Formats: sequence, structure tokens, C-alpha cells
Amino acid sequence: MRSQVKLCKIEGCNNPSWSGGMCKNHTPKKPMSKGVFQQIRDKGPNVPTFQKNVNEMREFFLDIWSKKPHRCENCDTYLGNEPFSYMFDHILEKSKYPDLKYEEENICILCLDCHGDKTNCKLSDFMKEKIKKVKEIFGK
Repeated sequence: MRSQVKLCKIEGCNNPSWSGGMCKNHTPKKPMSKGVFQQIRDKGPNVPTFQKNVNEMREFFLDIWSKKPHRCENCDTYLGNEPFSYMFDHILEKSKYPDLKYEEENICILCLDCHGDKTNCKLSDFMKEKIKKVKEIFGK
């Protein structure tokens, strides 16, 4: 016999739960870690390459966050004052275009829903245009 899907514990929400009894929309998100960043900085040249890459990516994202309005570039939702890693989307995926990983023109600030849609190839006209523009900029 199959078990029933549990629903989000937030009243009126009928989405399936997956973390702490809440759906993806109601599960609290954590800001980008500051503690790990400081630990990496303190260790200096003895830090493993992976940790250095995480540190570089975090600094890169925070630099972009300081320059752009804190709004989803696709739907204009206000994102608050605290950056979360899901808010930064590589327009051309870093797995396919590793040379564009640290290119500011290749980063789009998105809300969780818009980022999920783009990741799942549900592209809005705005995202299709951004992808086209970035490909033109970098000759891809």
C-alpha cells in the first residue's frame, strides 16, 4: 500500500512537504555563510582548492549583490537585504561554459521560483532574451 503524500503544515498550503513539514516555498532559507568565509580567509594558502573556489564564488556573488537592485530580474519580486546562493543564476551554465563562471554579464539575480523555472527549462521571454544576449556578448 502506498503512503499518502504529506502536505505543507502552513495553513491553506496544499504543496507537498519536503523539509521540516513545509514545502519549498515555506521552508526558511539560510543566508550565504559568513563563518566559513572567515575560516577560509584565516587559513591562507593551505586551504584546499574547493574551499578557495567557494570563497571566490561567494565574493563574486556579493560584489554583484552590492551593485544590483535586490529584485528578481525576471518577475521584479523584492528579494530582501540578505543574499542567498539560489538568487544567483549563471545564465549560461557554468558546467557547459566554465570560462564564463566569473563573468558578471553571465549572472542574473532571480527569486527561487524563477531560478527553478530556468533550471527546469521553463524559460520566460525575458530569460530567452538574456541567454541570447549573453551568447552574443561572449560569442557562444
